[in-house]
Amino acid sequence: MKAVIIGGLPLLAARPAAAQTAVFKRVIIDSTVQFNSHKPKVIGKFSGDPYNDLGSLDNNGFKLYRYSEGWKPYVIFKPGNAQGFEDAQVADINNDGWNDIIIGGWSNKTIWAENPMAQGANPYRTPWILHVIDASRFSHEVCVADLNNDGMPDVITTSGVYIQNGPKWTFVDIGRSGQGTYAVNVLNHKDGYTDVIALYKSGDKNQIAWFENPGHSGGNPLAGKWLPHIIDANPGGDLCNFEMATMAFTAGDINGDGRVDLVCASQGEGPGNGDDNRQIGDGLVWYEAPKDPRSGKWIKHVVDAKVGWVHASSIKLADFNGDGYLDISYAQQDQSKDRKDGSNTKQHLGIFYNGNGKGTSWRRQLLSQYPDYGAGGFNSKVGTIGNDKLPGIFTSLHGYFHDANPLILWRQK
Repeated sequence: MKAVIIGGLPLLAARPAAAQTAVFKRVIIDSTVQFNSHKPKVIGKFSGDPYNDLGSLDNNGFKLYRYSEGWKPYVIFKPGNAQGFEDAQVADINNDGWNDIIIGGWSNKTIWAENPMAQGANPYRTPWILHVIDASRFSHEVCVADLNNDGMPDVITTSGVYIQNGPKWTFVDIGRSGQGTYAVNVLNHKDGYTDVIALYKSGDKNQIAWFENPGHSGGNPLAGKWLPHIIDANPGGDLCNFEMATMAFTAGDINGDGRVDLVCASQGEGPGNGDDNRQIGDGLVWYEAPKDPRSGKWIKHVVDAKVGWVHASSIKLADFNGDGYLDISYAQQDQSKDRKDGSNTKQHLGIFYNGNGKGTSWRRQLLSQYPDYGAGGFNSKVGTIGNDKLPGIFTSLHGYFHDANPLILWRQK
């Protein structure tokens, strides 16, 4: 069953008589263990193959694992210190018809690697050319979207936005703070201007906000003010708000009303990261968008109050069981193992099924849980593999506690 698309978002389709829990098979893509190697990941098509390949960076370089060759790895570029990069995305940056790869992280570098297919070269055996977007600003998360409606992909990071003009990039500080980024047209308009969901600092409060692209009102995204609209003025409440400086965000139509809702959780790396009671905040929650996202009240719904330590790019929305509803996958990263308030909060990878398509009935499926081998996840990606009709999950830990951190694909049988 296919979802109907409205403004780029899936609208909930009619539900089958009985929605099934997805059945996954765990596939070890690469058993290499590298302590504190973040292993940013991608899923995408990079050649004339009709299938998605997998990609990840480790200390040996960025590797493409080719599906049609049984996940044979090919090193396609070497950006330097693997620990310095934390997130990766796929997009055709130069509009040559082939997917490129964008990465960023703690090294204060945001770069993109050019797929050589446009030059007729083999993308698995030809080194990809690296282009620097910025080498001076923090870029823990990386998102890609067209921000100024010129048909060219722009880049959004933890520091702000980069709008490209040919080989040059212009940085714009939109006034955001903290970690946690997602790019989406919150107004759900088809006007070609994408907004940014991030944190906003007001006094001593960490607030969840969406930053309105000035292009919606005829302004210039390069020079106009990106106005913050507050979604939650006190996430985590008075006790935990100071911890909500690091969060994970994604967005989609959770309840089928055609609006863009927000899903989020604490990343668990705030200033009090030794205090177990403060790391979870509100748990895994979704905010129901009002009719007018600019001035209306966003309503918070709790999916699971015990979920936390979710890496900034490890909440994903997809229809995992084919019932036409958006489900939530999430991965608790390595540091969640250090918690002392019960095994239910330790590192695990799971899916919450949207039981009634309205976001009010959730059923959890755990795919892995500590102390399983490689349980949990970090920088997860979701996509279809081979001829599968339903999506899989590609993830790993990052070896923070010297845990095994193999690349694992959770593929639907």
